[in-house]
Amino acid sequence: MKNYYIARVNVIVDGNESVIETVAGLGYDLNVVKRVAIRRVKERFPNSENFAAVLISNDAYNYDDYKKMTCGNPGWIIEK
Repeated sequence: MKNYYIARVNVIVDGNESVIETVAGLGYDLNVVKRVAIRRVKERFPNSENFAAVLISNDAYNYDDYKKMTCGNPGWIIEK
């Protein structure tokens, strides 16, 4: 079952700057992905006001493949 995702989002800042963000997680929701990408970019451009997010790619993975792609466990899973 492919529950994990890695999405690439192009965030356009004030219509002239473009930043590509990678968002990974469990249970894909486009609105959450866009919101997370914009929040990350806002940290780098605190004085900007206009942000637009465009999804570039979204790939689904099972847990083992996700671990390989992200070089480890998701942040909310702790293996002992």
